[in-house]
Amino acid sequence: MRKYKIAGIQVGAYAGNYEKNWTKIYQTTEEVILKERPEVVAYSELMHVPYFASLKDDHFFSFAEEMNGHTVRKVSDIAVTFGVYIVGTLFEKEVTSQDVNYFNTAFICSPISGVIGKYRKVHLPCVNNTSLTTNEKYYFEKHGGGGKEFPVFTLDNGLKVGILICFDRSFPEAWRALSIQGVDLIIVPTATYGFRKDLFIQELQVRAMENNVFVLCVNKAGKEKLKGETKERHHFGSSCMINPFGEIIQCSNDEEWSSVVGVIDLKENNISRQRVDWNKERKPGVYHPYLHP
Repeated sequence: MRKYKIAGIQVGAYAGNYEKNWTKIYQTTEEVILKERPEVVAYSELMHVPYFASLKDDHFFSFAEEMNGHTVRKVSDIAVTFGVYIVGTLFEKEVTSQDVNYFNTAFICSPISGVIGKYRKVHLPCVNNTSLTTNEKYYFEKHGGGGKEFPVFTLDNGLKVGILICFDRSFPEAWRALSIQGVDLIIVPTATYGFRKDLFIQELQVRAMENNVFVLCVNKAGKEKLKGETKERHHFGSSCMINPFGEIIQCSNDEEWSSVVGVIDLKENNISRQRVDWNKERKPGVYHPYLHP
């Protein structure tokens, strides 16, 4: 068992163009790494672009990149330069011989092994509310159908990491799919706003407790408005780190380009399981007829 220092970079509102935005990402990351010396760093959802899914506009497909594009290369360079593991996020474009597909993706870069894996967001929201409007189905489900699996990635340092992206966090089955694989830490990049602030942290606390895992949730922060939007979106930040008992280790406010940093001790995963091992108490045979009618 080991202790790991982890950090979440709370990305701010889009800086106007890719280069300006990347400069902010790099400067903030460098400051956090040099000051705190974390072993793992994670970013907010869709770190390299504005949150465009509040509108339906095919222009935004121009933001998409393939996995061998400049954002993944830049994040990989940071991982190697500073000797850290990084969970980056991407509007992913996948070109096949038959089609072009798009995904809301997170990827992990190792300073030793390069890109060791990626996770594609499974649950894609379509919400029309006075405080939150989004149609990710248009951008992702219409073109590719979203992710189809919940992988666990074992880093070179032994840490077992799972990823859920934003809307995924509200589906207990997604968390359970990771916890039954023996995950140590679940990282949740988000770009959420509006009424989703209600119970935002409480929901994560419950998920951490009932899965005996550490959670690092990294939300976007700041006010953003794209051409065509009738009002600003306020991404409320509140990035947080939670232990397997559901207790908050650290929590941020809504400050742009800020961070949460803390140490996770994997022996706490075991201690929480000794108190109540939720996976051990499951009854899959009883659930099966309801889940597969």
